[in-house]
Amino acid sequence: MPLPNFLIIGAQKAGTTWLLRQLQQHPDIFLPSQEVHFFDKRQNYEKGLSWYRQFFEDVENESAIGEKTPDYCWTNREGAEGHLPSVHREIHKSLPDAKLILVVRNPVDRAISAVNHLFRTRRLSPKYSMDDVLLGEQRHLVSPHGVIDYGRYHRHIQSYLEVFDPEQLLILVFEEDILEAPAQGLKTTTEFLGVDSSFSFTGLRDRQNPAGVSKTGLYLRYYLPVLSPVVKAVDKYLLGSNYKKRPSETTIRALYELYRPENEALFEFLGRRIPSWTPHDEPS
Repeated sequence: MPLPNFLIIGAQKAGTTWLLRQLQQHPDIFLPSQEVHFFDKRQNYEKGLSWYRQFFEDVENESAIGEKTPDYCWTNREGAEGHLPSVHREIHKSLPDAKLILVVRNPVDRAISAVNHLFRTRRLSPKYSMDDVLLGEQRHLVSPHGVIDYGRYHRHIQSYLEVFDPEQLLILVFEEDILEAPAQGLKTTTEFLGVDSSFSFTGLRDRQNPAGVSKTGLYLRYYLPVLSPVVKAVDKYLLGSNYKKRPSETTIRALYELYRPENEALFEFLGRRIPSWTPHDEPS
């Protein structure tokens, strides 16, 4: 069984599931649907390459073989659920010639989305406010999940470039290459992977991970998990079941200030700015 020759390494909550579903349509690309978490989870990495290879046993004649695990982009930090800080080095040991795809999203929006994901997946009690867990007294609850740290893209890119050549890395921008111009984003990606870039993808505007939860359901699923299957089924048919918490404008402003140095470093690395990452009341 082959090993992959490309990886979608992140970022979490930045459209990687959409990218996976699109690339799975291409006859020259193989991607398992599930996130493998081989290089980032200690308990999986210790199982060895023989365990990893099983995810690619259905490869036939595809020339681009990959997998998507958006936690791979979080480098140099121990994290919850056995996250390995040396993920980039472990990838290079086994796949030194692999191509890497990183999708970046406005880090403020990404962090907010990540906290809502922790609420929905019962990793975090819904009793906490978004302000408290992002930058307040309860921020230690989300730090092990990299909520803030994931958005320091330039730092993680530099970690990868310590072991990989720049030509092996493709950076896509969620707001531009997925939301605004998905066809062009996919063309760029297929060219990078060396497969037919004229392939016509379908469902370019389809949402991924659309399942939501109501405010009541959020509390019931956390405090009465035995009811989760029932609550999930009811929420599916409830109007207004896409409840999401939102931080205050003060916290949003503080997040933009926190990420400003990292964003500027990324813009310099890319050789251009990303206008949609600028607060609305500032010139872009």
